[in-house]
Amino acid sequence: MIRRASWPTGRAGERCVAAEMHNLGGAAKTARRAGSRGRALCLLAMLGLFACAGANAKNLALLIGVGKFQDPGLASEQLLGTAADIDGVQKTLTERWGFAPADVKVLRDQDATRAAILGEIAALNGRSSAGDTVVIYFSGHGTSANDNNNAFDLPYATGAWVPYDLDYASNATISKSLVVGRRDLLPLLKQLDTGGRWVVVVSDSCYSGQVVRSFGKTHSQTRYLRVRARDLGVSSAVTPPSTGPRPPPPPYPYQHVVLLSGASDSETGMDISSAEDMQATPTLDHRFHGAFTDAFLRLLNGQLLPGTYSYAQARDAMLAFMEHRNFAQHPQLLPGIAEDPQNVGSNTMFKPPATAVATPVTAAAATSAAPATAGATAAPSAKPSTVSVVLDKVAAPLKASIAALPGVAIVANEGDLTVRQNGSQVQLLGPAGDPILSTTAGDANLLKRIAAQTWLNRVLPAGTNALGLRAETDPASRGNTFVQCESFVFEVRLQKPAYVMLLDLDSQGGLTVLYPSRPSERALVPGGAPRAIPGNDPRDKILVTPPFGSDAVAVLAFEQAPAFFSDLEGAQRFTTDSKLAQELATGLGTARGNIGVQRIAVNTYAAQGKTSCGT
Repeated sequence: MIRRASWPTGRAGERCVAAEMHNLGGAAKTARRAGSRGRALCLLAMLGLFACAGANAKNLALLIGVGKFQDPGLASEQLLGTAADIDGVQKTLTERWGFAPADVKVLRDQDATRAAILGEIAALNGRSSAGDTVVIYFSGHGTSANDNNNAFDLPYATGAWVPYDLDYASNATISKSLVVGRRDLLPLLKQLDTGGRWVVVVSDSCYSGQVVRSFGKTHSQTRYLRVRARDLGVSSAVTPPSTGPRPPPPPYPYQHVVLLSGASDSETGMDISSAEDMQATPTLDHRFHGAFTDAFLRLLNGQLLPGTYSYAQARDAMLAFMEHRNFAQHPQLLPGIAEDPQNVGSNTMFKPPATAVATPVTAAAATSAAPATAGATAAPSAKPSTVSVVLDKVAAPLKASIAALPGVAIVANEGDLTVRQNGSQVQLLGPAGDPILSTTAGDANLLKRIAAQTWLNRVLPAGTNALGLRAETDPASRGNTFVQCESFVFEVRLQKPAYVMLLDLDSQGGLTVLYPSRPSERALVPGGAPRAIPGNDPRDKILVTPPFGSDAVAVLAFEQAPAFFSDLEGAQRFTTDSKLAQELATGLGTARGNIGVQRIAVNTYAAQGKTSCGT
């Protein structure tokens, strides 16, 4: 569960800022099907997030696909989906998003050597001018280290692409032949960035995390190359390792570079690359693809969102799509709200901010870029009327009890919740297979948690986009996944001033108003600038404590101050049948003015050797 922290004054706060080429993922997943492999791909696509306001600005792209390798010893590591990934992105950019075919450069397999990849990225600086959109897409294997004790130059929060000519002979040759984010890519991207190019990174999966989420659908391949288990410290894991709090990655180093990642720093990326996978989760064009790439192509081809939409809305749409397909990876958008002074996440996808013209960045002007205007607002999602539940080998008595709950619909697949039974043991899982509650069939908390989800669906308003609400956890790259004793905040950004509330539903069905819990927190939150909720003071951080599982957090923004705010004194835990729950439901139903609503699932895990988080 999560609760308001109470740290002694002076304790260092933990804030995550995005790393350069922030590699988001973790250890190899448990193989659940015959022939499963622990490998993952770091698919990097730099898709033109911005078009320049200048009349002569153009869009350029470099697409890189590595599915085969020069070393015969890597023949078994061939990836089946990279060709379709490259074809799909190239076709979509040129036919739907206006990239001139002559401006889209492609490197495939034997052409995608380390020297060629770095050379072509460097050449983009000469091919482009300030204000241009630059696209770099990498589809192939990736690898990383999860701590600083490794033989490669893979420090924490950076990872590597595997080029065609990877030299697998020794640790030293592997290190030299990888394309390492911090060592190799950062200088090239900084050159584009400081030269005023608009750059967006779309990454199917990159790695730096030390926590593994392996609860969702396991496919015939993950996109992670098992390089040297001793050095990486992650690839030999067959179950999620218990770890302690993670150190924060280094600061996000760019002004004009945005990352849309297919996974958080605690996840690997999955492939749809077998007949079984294709039957369970068919891709857009019925060719093998990375799971995130398939979602990304569906987005760009208009299947997930109609009309225009912002980058934050694009990420949310892909997240919802992948979760309900039971993929245990969660798309991320970086920089996070706290490090996004231009609010680029709210810009309309592939449209320039009205006042933004990319200019070269100097040390003196590093923070002087013009603020972005608000992006287009897509229509809000319809309010869910029921909670859909998938029952996996659930015994008849428990099945009957769940089906009898008001607001519950039993479905065959792609549910909001899954109940999985093995003898007397029962797991309640989220849509991506994240564990909400692990218990026994007779535990009243199981039905209580499901019923609380239906209560939350019933009382939360549908919400609109009128206030421009964006919310996420910070550290942003964690993908809302935290281990025991880690602390975090919710970063909230509004386009218009509003009153903010955070309501938490924990793994056992209890409710807590995380914010506001003090009279000073009932004040109007200004629009425009990021706001840390509950606050930047380390004593106000959210702390991860037992019981562990998945919390459902609702972030609400009210145009007019709700009358019930005066009753929210102190972060108190209550149940759906309590007086406070009744008053809250009534207050939400009668609140006036525009209301923004965003839901965030926060996943928590135990840490090795931890019994107390201190005072």
